[in-house]
Amino acid sequence: MAADTIQGFNATYRWLVLSSLIALGACASAPPGPPTPEGPQPLLLPASPTAQTYTIDATASTLHILVYRGGPMAKLGHNHVISSPNVQGSIWRGASLASSGFDITVPVNDLIVDNGSARAAEGDDFATNVNQEAIEGTKANMLRESVLDGARFPVIRIQSVSVQGDANAPTVVAALRIKDQTRHVTLPLALQATDSGMHIKGEFDIRQTDFGITPISVALGALQVQDTLKIKFFLVTSAP
Repeated sequence: MAADTIQGFNATYRWLVLSSLIALGACASAPPGPPTPEGPQPLLLPASPTAQTYTIDATASTLHILVYRGGPMAKLGHNHVISSPNVQGSIWRGASLASSGFDITVPVNDLIVDNGSARAAEGDDFATNVNQEAIEGTKANMLRESVLDGARFPVIRIQSVSVQGDANAPTVVAALRIKDQTRHVTLPLALQATDSGMHIKGEFDIRQTDFGITPISVALGALQVQDTLKIKFFLVTSAP
């Protein structure tokens, strides 16, 4: 295939990845009115007066959204790692799991595309180098109205609904809100107490279509973004 054709497919793939974020050009027309929220609304567990509250240390925590290429011509594109340097929120631990929970936000406009260390941490699937021009284009498109719409929806929010299971390995049902869509997700967690707080590790998958997003494909599906995104996190917390 000619070099300019390959370059065109790569440029298209970068745009497709952004449409997938969900895991995420100014318009001359006036912005649309406020959207109507869809999906289950969060039933946030309130922190009990006796619960110990911890604050997330954004500088020590990591959040990676893994975006995978698909289709017969997938090799013309790249897998991508979208990371957040600024995970915010609180986690509270009560006398029981039922009285424990969290409220976490991720600033959309702070998301980073294909940071070198983040790609290296995720292994061979992300070994390909992505040039700066591609990174900048991906970030700009990720924030546009049709994808994450960072201007109108500046945060992604996840709130606990229920916490149960083992104290050091609980299973959490949480309400994940992206733009005006809220869906329940299940999070198996691993908790480790520290002298000053907790370390919390976990991962889960979401499907773009569950949030009303249709993964885009070109060339009759020869090049596409996979519907499923993997979200991995390691949170470090400390008592205020």
